[in-house]
Amino acid sequence: MKALTFKKHSILPFDNGDGKIWFTSAHMAELLEYADEKSVNRLYNRNKNEFTDEMSRVVSVTSRNKNKEIQYNRVRVFSPRGGHLLGMLADTKIAKALRRWLLDLVDKESQPNLALMNINQLKELTLSVRYFSMNAVWLMG
Repeated sequence: MKALTFKKHSILPFDNGDGKIWFTSAHMAELLEYADEKSVNRLYNRNKNEFTDEMSRVVSVTSRNKNKEIQYNRVRVFSPRGGHLLGMLADTKIAKALRRWLLDLVDKESQPNLALMNINQLKELTLSVRYFSMNAVWLMG
């Protein structure tokens, strides 16, 4: 996955293995211009009943410490939708611009990647578009 840039912040999204964009609490703290990720975690914990599993989850991350020993950490990650909700709840000057940027990411992520489709999937997509276009014309009279 390539780095994403918002204002002066360049963020390499967390790879959750599902091909989707995820941001860690540390990423969100940087994007919201909080001092550290504790502020993001507090904001999430105060409002966790508003988040779904598709918006935020805790994942296990394997890394090596300074002694080269394997360690396992639990990290909270946020989808662009979850980040948008954090932006709605945050009280920072940059939150409004971040919300708009995250909604643009949601739009891009929800569009099909034609390069990854096989011929049958492309045909199905084409037929679906034609069907919806014909129905729209019919409804407009």
